[in-house]
Order: sequence, then structure tokens, then C-alpha cells
Amino acid sequence: MEKRREERGLEIVNNKKSQVRRLDESNYEVRSQSKKGIYYVSLIKNEWVCDCPDHRFRGIKCKHAFAVEFSIDLREQVLKNVITEQVTVSNCVFCQSSSIKKFGVRDNKAGDIQRFVCDDCHKTFSINLGFERMKYNPQAITSAMQLYFSGESLRNTMDSLKLLGVESLIEPS
Repeated sequence: MEKRREERGLEIVNNKKSQVRRLDESNYEVRSQSKKGIYYVSLIKNEWVCDCPDHRFRGIKCKHAFAVEFSIDLREQVLKNVITEQVTVSNCVFCQSSSIKKFGVRDNKAGDIQRFVCDDCHKTFSINLGFERMKYNPQAITSAMQLYFSGESLRNTMDSLKLLGVESLIEPS
């Protein structure tokens, strides 16, 4: 019977409509398969606890807890496959001098960007990462591109990004 619950948990994660939603690191919301209800799954003392009747009354691991575990495994696989290279700055972009130093940070929608100042020409600059005016951070953008170009469908790519905390503006039909 435990195997059947595990299979049903996998069905929840693989459903076309996203049924597992991460609230924070240890709390998840899982939609019911049979009703319009929502069950809350929380990590308590290294064990997933669900408020569904199956878990509360029988005290066994339910399909919702399995779905959360599968969801976490999928998110970790996506994070492992993301490849971003570290940017190193060694020369001034204006005068090509090697005498530069850090000069604070610049606030940006995607996060803080390191600023530099050149000791020779006294100009400040930050490095262009190629993701200017993008709504999401470079890691989310590159992981989406990597998933899509490795053969994942657009829907599965979107679902994987939801697990990373990126909400899509476009719902596929």
C-alpha cells in the first residue's frame, strides 16, 4: 500500500497543472486530486506531516508527503544542472588598466551588482552580464534555456521554474 501512495504522489507532481506549491523551505501546499481542497504539508522534526485525513488518522506517510519529496528532488536536480560561470574583472573597461578596486554595489531588480573604480582614469563601472532589463535573475534564465534546449517541453520547463520560485506570466494552453 505504501508503494501505491508513492505512485500517487508521483502522479501529483507529474500532473499538467501544478499541484505542489512551495510556501517556504519547510511548508508546502498540495491540491487535492479528488476534491477542490488544499492540504498543507510541513517539515516537523525531519518528517513531513500532512493535515489530510490519511496522515492524521492512520499516522502513515501520505501521497501528499511523497509529492512534496518528489518536488524537492526535482528542484534539486534542476539546481544541479544550472551552469553559470563566475565573472572575473581584471582590467578597467575604459583604459584597460589593471589597477582597479571594488567601489560599492549598485542596486538592481535582479540583485546587487558589484561596482569598480579605476585608480588610473578614476572612472567607475560595473560588468555587463548580458541580462540587463531582464525580470528574473541570470540563474533562472539560464536554467530555463538549458531545460528547454535539452528537450523538455515548455510546460515542464515552466513547472520546474515554479519549483525554483519563478512565477510565469504566461500560462500555456
